[in-house]
Amino acid sequence: MTATVAVHAEQPLLALRRGTFGVEIDGVPVGGVRQGTVARFPVPAGAHTVRLTAWDRSRSNPVAVEVAEDREFLVTGRGTGLGFAFLVLPLARAAMVPWYYVLPVGLLMIAVFWSVPGLLFRLRAVGDSALGEAREVGPAEQEPAGNGLWWESDPALAERLRKNAGS
Repeated sequence: MTATVAVHAEQPLLALRRGTFGVEIDGVPVGGVRQGTVARFPVPAGAHTVRLTAWDRSRSNPVAVEVAEDREFLVTGRGTGLGFAFLVLPLARAAMVPWYYVLPVGLLMIAVFWSVPGLLFRLRAVGDSALGEAREVGPAEQEPAGNGLWWESDPALAERLRKNAGS
């Protein structure tokens, strides 16, 4: 009764920002995955919750997966690009904005990004495959289904926003 959860951390936009994410399965840290690689973790067959964490304790959205016996379930983590919002702070100081305006905005940004899971990076369930067919994820398979919007990993929200997009 063994199965595998494979976690793929997509390559970052800037190679200088490549790092390692911690992987939690069912709330227990099980290891790490370096961006641009795939890490595999053995788990008992059944339902599990997978989440990524970063060095600064920010975390991804939790993803529920159902892993069958002798199968591998692939989940993919990717950055949202919102980390570039922190460039506003040095740019504001360079534009001669007083520090007593920049400091509260910076503290508010840190509090929001730290407390809301999934703002800096998202986790998406891809699907399962037989262990004998397990392989590295190629560049063609890295593209998400849909148009890559942040809300696609939440099925209820994705369905509601897709309905509104047609009107």
